[in-house]
Amino acid sequence: MSGLLFLLIACNGLQVSERLNLIDSLIVREQYDSASVILKKVAEVSKTDEEQAHYYLLTTQLGYLINQPLSSDSLLDLAITYYNKVGNNHKLADAYYYKSYRSRTIQDYPQAIIYGKKAEHLAINTNDTRLQFKIEENLSCLNGLCDNDLLQLQYAKKALSLAQKIQKQDWIAYSYNKIGFVFAYIDQYDSAYYYIEKTMPFINYVKDTDKTTFLTNIGLLYKDNDLKKAKEYFEKALTYSKHPGTLEHLADVYYAEGNKEKAYSLWKQALTTSGGIRYEKDNLIHSILSYDLERGKIDETSKYVDEVIAIKDSIITVLRNDTIKDLQLRFDHEVAMHEADKKLIDAQRILMVLAVIVGILAFYIYMRRKKEEALEREHQMQLYTYTTEIEELKTNKEKILTQIKDLESHKEKDSQRISKLEEEAKDAEIAIDNLNKDIKKLLDDESPKLKKGRMLYDRIQNGETTSKWTSKDQALFNNYYGAINYRTYNRLRKVKRAAKLNAHNMFYLILKEIFKDDKEVMRILGISKEGLRSLRSRTKPIE
Repeated sequence: MSGLLFLLIACNGLQVSERLNLIDSLIVREQYDSASVILKKVAEVSKTDEEQAHYYLLTTQLGYLINQPLSSDSLLDLAITYYNKVGNNHKLADAYYYKSYRSRTIQDYPQAIIYGKKAEHLAINTNDTRLQFKIEENLSCLNGLCDNDLLQLQYAKKALSLAQKIQKQDWIAYSYNKIGFVFAYIDQYDSAYYYIEKTMPFINYVKDTDKTTFLTNIGLLYKDNDLKKAKEYFEKALTYSKHPGTLEHLADVYYAEGNKEKAYSLWKQALTTSGGIRYEKDNLIHSILSYDLERGKIDETSKYVDEVIAIKDSIITVLRNDTIKDLQLRFDHEVAMHEADKKLIDAQRILMVLAVIVGILAFYIYMRRKKEEALEREHQMQLYTYTTEIEELKTNKEKILTQIKDLESHKEKDSQRISKLEEEAKDAEIAIDNLNKDIKKLLDDESPKLKKGRMLYDRIQNGETTSKWTSKDQALFNNYYGAINYRTYNRLRKVKRAAKLNAHNMFYLILKEIFKDDKEVMRILGISKEGLRSLRSRTKPIE
């Protein structure tokens, strides 16, 4: 307190611009309380246009850092207008970073990426490593949210390089952690474990407030193949703070080990634990209620039913704008009225309530998946329409060029006709370019899965093999092929075959359609003649 008082007294002798620079330095040193106090003092004095723009930028920045963001970015827009006018690229890059961060928080990811790229471009020629790091880290997070895995990895590695450049230990920890989990997401576990191991010496540099999330994420990496190690990290994470996600994952480990009672206890604890951010608990509730029904714990469910009713509002929020909403509202209303009139509900009524809620949650998860599948099919059909139109335009253009060539070979050239045909060929080329732009926009902004499928498709066309592909990669490839060759894909899918047409079998059939030659298909799949014979047998059509 005495240090802050001394700082305020010292500030009284400084010019406004010097006070603003002091706030900048306090923010860098993460002394946010002191920075906030001085910023409030600066708000009371008159300022030049430059000082006003700097004040707006700092106000926005500090708002995010202390988790009290402004209700709008109108002040930030004024700062951007000024910095654009005077050409201050350093401050402009910082301002665009916060524009990107705001768009990210409201889930406007395409706009967030645009602002993030503007910030990156402007920050390149500055010497502000701190600014460059947070810009690259933000772009990595954004691409992760959009399922652009390779770009997410690329930006995470850029952030790591900046952290290592100035040996900022906590930055290095966050960067290693991010890279490790991107590799895990794309099923490259050797690389994932490598980077997680490199993270370990730096964990002590991470803020205690972040260590729970940090250690929980590491535990998640081991959850599917090393329960003992996963449990060790989850339990260590809980020594820093109780987070519902960590409790739920630890419960899952106990359940997998066969200690179902312990798992049940932790699930219940997770349900009543508040997280630092909004935590979806639908799967958690589903686990608890399913266990109650499995064990027939009538007394336990009787004690627990009040908690089920208490969380009904959060369930309704998750299911809003869905047909389930009306059913859930009506049901919850009936239960609430019944609870007001009668505190003790018989066992049969409790079991019915729990069964309905379990059913609703299961149906909600099913409908959510169906909605995602429908959207993906819509994107596939849109891509198919674009590619079909392009092929038609290319065919038409070739016909026009042939006509032009024939006319030019005649002794008496029809210049007017040739000129008209050349104009038609040019129009066709422009239409093709526009459709390719539409395809790029569709893949970049709306369908990252199709974009990844296209990348995999191009790799095969360029002679690569599938030695490191997962079944998920094959499915993405298949979906993209189905979008650009709908009739062929639909024909392959509808034929009744000896075995189930899974992603691998469909991938084989598509390769046969593309390459025909068995030798080439064997090279791509990395299989022997016996393996090819087995695939041919499983995919053989039957009457």
